[in-house]
Amino acid sequence: MPEAGANDDLQALFQMGRAAYYKGDMEMAYQLLKQVEAKQPNHYETKVLLAQIRTHMKTGTGSLKKTYSGVTLAKIEFVDVSLEEAVEGLRGLCKTSTEGKVMPNIIIKDAELKAKTLSLQLNNIPLTEAIEYIARVAGARAVYEQHAVMLVSLAGSGTP
Repeated sequence: MPEAGANDDLQALFQMGRAAYYKGDMEMAYQLLKQVEAKQPNHYETKVLLAQIRTHMKTGTGSLKKTYSGVTLAKIEFVDVSLEEAVEGLRGLCKTSTEGKVMPNIIIKDAELKAKTLSLQLNNIPLTEAIEYIARVAGARAVYEQHAVMLVSLAGSGTP
């Protein structure tokens, strides 16, 4: 019976790793899936996801999130703005905060999302967290790709 519990734990690790991958958090996905690989080296889905993560990390996808997490925004205050305006506001705040060194590439995939309105007030927050909050409030999710963060609708998120 202990083996069934170990398999459940391994499956839970795999599911968390897969979820992190589809969320765009390549570093977390890599760490979790490496644990699965160590215990079950022939797990096909783990091998496939790890190969994709390694490819992404070689091309610099992992560093985009690291770069953005290194930027701290002192104050964000959006009142009844569209998602598109919030993204533009984030770009401006980021440019000011980093003296023009970091300008986030954020792409809103769905036209309906652009018009969603939101209000948000945050202090001393990393750019990555600000992007997550804005996405969540607008009913979207942030997916980190090689050169940009894609904001995709939760309603139509059939594709990762």
